[in-house]
Amino acid sequence: MKLKLCLGVIASLLSANTVAQTCVQTQTPSHQDGQFIDRKDGTLLDVTTNLLWSKCNLGETYNQSNDTCDGTAIKYQNWQDALIATEDSSLTTIAGQVGFRLPNIKELSSIVDYSCTRPAINLTHFPTTTNEPYWTNTPDAHKINSDYDGLIIDFEEALEVITDPGDIPHPLVRLVKTF
Repeated sequence: MKLKLCLGVIASLLSANTVAQTCVQTQTPSHQDGQFIDRKDGTLLDVTTNLLWSKCNLGETYNQSNDTCDGTAIKYQNWQDALIATEDSSLTTIAGQVGFRLPNIKELSSIVDYSCTRPAINLTHFPTTTNEPYWTNTPDAHKINSDYDGLIIDFEEALEVITDPGDIPHPLVRLVKTF
């Protein structure tokens, strides 16, 4: 009984959200130096894809005075709620620019850094990205994730599937627009 309790405590301490990011130094990063330009207004320009990304998760607010994301990211239980939320201009106006939206699966995968895990992203550019799935606007036509109607990317390991079906999290949202 004590062994089970100890293992449970250890497992909770090593949960996906408490383990530090790991990057393999011998693996080439997924992005070139200078690919993301921090516009110092809560947005990042990807000069390769010509996409303008929100630095913060939906629900957080960019604080220009200290270049941080404040507040709490919103988790959406289902894809429809995430889609509806991104139609709200008060949520999708960033740095005075309108038209931010939910990215498609290819767009969201373009910011994944496959040389890192927990989370699989450059934390310098996207500092509040968590080890959790993020919604895309791409329908899950093949039911890759049976509990979701839209495709996700899980930034814990850069996967498009949830590996532990017993622990279905509520995905977050990162907004994008064409520059």
